[in-house]
Amino acid sequence: MVRILCILSWVSIAWIPRNEVKRYLPVTILSGLFTVTVVLIGSHYHFWGDKGKAKSKMWNHLSLVLGPFAVTNLWIFHKTYGNLGKYIFVNLLNNLFYGFKVIPIFDKIRFLKYVKFTRIHHIIHTMFESIFLYWYQVFFDKQGNDQIQD
Repeated sequence: MVRILCILSWVSIAWIPRNEVKRYLPVTILSGLFTVTVVLIGSHYHFWGDKGKAKSKMWNHLSLVLGPFAVTNLWIFHKTYGNLGKYIFVNLLNNLFYGFKVIPIFDKIRFLKYVKFTRIHHIIHTMFESIFLYWYQVFFDKQGNDQIQD
């Protein structure tokens, strides 16, 4: 059920202009790569508990990374890029919501449970990652503008 809802989240990008989806897709892919890396490291060190066998765990995490995480990243960049303060504030709200509202729901339905990785670790990690991603997008835009001018 969770996997289906995660995949359905992609329907919402129909309301983001196509050129902006293309513009923010590289940073969204980089965000996904970071998240998958954290998942691999965290799984090895038992930062969280997952239900199922290795293959099932992988699909559970990928459905989140490629579903709502990616779509939320696109939406946040679409709505806030160009205003760093707004971007940081919206990311903080998103991370607080995920850490304190979504994770407890996942825990109740036995989809995912933080073990050694706490909600505070989640907030700190995702905020550092989001700031890095913002500056990556600034650099990526600058590189694109420099190439257009050449």
